Amino acid sequence: MIVAFAAVLAMQVLPSAPPPVPVNGASAKVVLHRDTPVRFVTEAAIDSRSVRQGQRFTIIVAEDVAADGRIVLPKGARAIGEVDAVTGKGMFGKPGSLVLRPLFIEQGDQRIYLDGVMEQRGQKQVGGAAAATVLTGGFGLIITGKSATVPAGATLEGRIRSDVTLPAAR
Repeated sequence: MIVAFAAVLAMQVLPSAPPPVPVNGASAKVVLHRDTPVRFVTEAAIDSRSVRQGQRFTIIVAEDVAADGRIVLPKGARAIGEVDAVTGKGMFGKPGSLVLRPLFIEQGDQRIYLDGVMEQRGQKQVGGAAAATVLTGGFGLIITGKSATVPAGATLEGRIRSDVTLPAAR
């Protein structure tokens, strides 16, 4: 009984074990540096006929992004992009156009801001419009170019806007 009491007393007096030390100096946090490239793919098609400037859309991280040898942005993570500019197709063969930008990735309680741009133009129809105008006396003015379309799964290149400290994925 005295031995049991001494064992209980020793457990209360002895300090608890220190937290484990990371192996090889590895840390649970890593710095994702400014200008680190991030490749995305569009989740859905984006068309100049149906989007508006400022409209946001989902993009997906296409490849793991690592920092200090550890994955910090896993493939498949969702991010947000924005339609920076859009023009519709116009008369005399003018094509539609889109300018898309990656905006940010939310990871836990952090928002990682991004830079980058993707421009897409529809096909011009100027040759056909010019010929139709000459041959029909003005009919070519109603021929328009093609809308700009970015298909689902299209690649959008981005990069990290500024250094950010993140927990490393396990």
